[in-house]
Amino acid sequence: MNETDIIRQQLAAERAHLREILLAVSQGTAPASMARPVTAYLEWASRRLLKQLNAHRGALQAVPTIAAATRVQLTEVASAADHAVEAAAAPFNVQAQGLLALLEAWSDSLDAVAGATLRIGHWRQAAQMSADTILEERQLYATARSAAGLT
Repeated sequence: MNETDIIRQQLAAERAHLREILLAVSQGTAPASMARPVTAYLEWASRRLLKQLNAHRGALQAVPTIAAATRVQLTEVASAADHAVEAAAAPFNVQAQGLLALLEAWSDSLDAVAGATLRIGHWRQAAQMSADTILEERQLYATARSAAGLT
């Protein structure tokens, strides 16, 4: 496993964590008392997600050999990102739906293309990953998960 694989694996874990919390929020299965920890996690994780996916999208769009079908998917990611930003001031369940749509738009196939195409310098810059960010994500996620009743 190389550094790019490690970064991609961590980012995939972060997206899975975010998806789990978003599903609880969008389905209304989380208790009302969840607001503060879940809000803190969603704000932190959604900012990271938007920065990362916008960086990946921009980098992939700059590659002249990217397939037309991939370019269509990248347009869908851009649209979903715009909708997620617009929904940021909406109630939890609306925010959750916007972010879930963004996570769905960034498909496994796009992630595979990014993994095969983008160089380690891009991954380092886009991920902004350190031991501190990994720990912070895990702590925020664990608190949000507990508050959402997902233990």
